[in-house]
Amino acid sequence: MTKSTSIVFILMFSILFRLERKRASLVLVVFLISCGLILFSYEAAQFNMIGFILVLLASFLSGIRWTTTQLLAQKKEWGLAHPINFIYHTQPWMALAILPLSLCIEGSQLVSSKDLFRTTDYGQLLLDLLYLSLGGLLAFGLECSEYLVVSTASSLTLSIAGILKEVCTLYLAATFNGDQISPINMLGFVICIFGITLHVLLKTMHYLPSVHRRSKD
Repeated sequence: MTKSTSIVFILMFSILFRLERKRASLVLVVFLISCGLILFSYEAAQFNMIGFILVLLASFLSGIRWTTTQLLAQKKEWGLAHPINFIYHTQPWMALAILPLSLCIEGSQLVSSKDLFRTTDYGQLLLDLLYLSLGGLLAFGLECSEYLVVSTASSLTLSIAGILKEVCTLYLAATFNGDQISPINMLGFVICIFGITLHVLLKTMHYLPSVHRRSKD
């Protein structure tokens, strides 16, 4: 439920940084999607205050991250519109921030693991490294896609696309894993999909005039 606040923070910072104009339709879309997510995940998890604060802080920082990313990527004079250029300039700093935490939390376990550095089954080691490389390649492709969406569309569009992925994941989990969906959850699902559809329609209506002007030119 708390993750649904990320789109609110993204909208807030987008308006603050003048990346989006203040429009009632935009507020309506965010309101519908947020309410839909809250209803769809209602009673899906137990409440924990520390977890609530951490997730809320993460949503707040996510709003800052993606709006500043859009701000940088859409400045043509800075040359960061291409995803590879953006990753080249930002990922090393992100790795430096995460690496100490990773080593502190998982370093000793990783070094002493018999599945990696102390293994005697080199065939399994190569297979594990292949899986790690494949996961890294997929993560790199996902990162490129995210930056491409932000640079060509907006951080709000990226957030809504991520919410659509989460909603589909929850729906598939309920369909194939037998998770129970109450009428309230189903109502939230419908509201969320309606909000996403409305956003797509508004974006299409916004870009159609510019496309027609370009075709005439």
